[in-house]
Amino acid sequence: MKKKKPEKKSRKKRTGKKPNQKRILTGRFGFFLGLFFVLISSLPVSGQSIEYPFKSGEYARYGAYYNWQFIWVQSGEVEFRADTLKYKQQEAWHLKAVGKSLKAYDLLFCVRDTFETYSNYTTFRPIYSSRIMNHAKESSVHRYWFDSASNKIETEIKQDKKPVYRASLTAPDNTYDLLATAYSFRKFDFNKLFVGQKVPYRMLIDRQAADLFFRYLGKENVKTRNGKEYRCHKVSVYLLQGDFFREGEYMKIWFTDDKNHLPVQVETEILVGSVRALLLEPKSMKYPLTSQIK
Repeated sequence: MKKKKPEKKSRKKRTGKKPNQKRILTGRFGFFLGLFFVLISSLPVSGQSIEYPFKSGEYARYGAYYNWQFIWVQSGEVEFRADTLKYKQQEAWHLKAVGKSLKAYDLLFCVRDTFETYSNYTTFRPIYSSRIMNHAKESSVHRYWFDSASNKIETEIKQDKKPVYRASLTAPDNTYDLLATAYSFRKFDFNKLFVGQKVPYRMLIDRQAADLFFRYLGKENVKTRNGKEYRCHKVSVYLLQGDFFREGEYMKIWFTDDKNHLPVQVETEILVGSVRALLLEPKSMKYPLTSQIK
């Protein structure tokens, strides 16, 4: 009687393409910008005037770093600016963020991303926002027009040679775009949260309004690459499934433990390695950075 050959263990077939390590290493700054833009908590109530912890003229510059096999490499920078101006005959906030790869990486994977938002000066609700992304040979333009009276968002998205996508989205109350979300978040009083507390928020992501949350993790000191150290509040942010990261609480953010609540560090795991954004240069803060340790 012949002995049966042992059955081979079945292997699951891998689907999809392997992540492009060079692309991840060299930039993709829509992602790095997104590190800051997925943050929000209880947003302002319509019609109310809110005191925000930033002023016209504020500027902050961050370095974007990629970690692969225990080596941290700076591959780009992100700059944030907040100003006030007249927009469509009304006083408005103008928020702008620009991400770019360093010149040493431009030949490998040139990145130039620009995010802009115009928000009502009193309520801070977004009026118009745009996102222009150029990643090597790929480009896309996202434009959104907000109508808070009807809770509608007119959307226009152009991606390379694809047909232009246009739609009118129904957006629930307190749906903010990326930049308005990030700046509104800074008004939150972290000292009123207990460790482990979850805080829900709502944000426009491409073609839908998503309900997400962050979790408060307590206080922790952070030392930046230029030798400065800050006392910070630390949170973990729930992410949706993306091109570079899994769904879950894989992003950590540290905010200054002072009245500015300025992001100092953002770090998250991705499919290959991890990425980090660190504060390099803050200017024209509304309040003194008392969280900085001398």
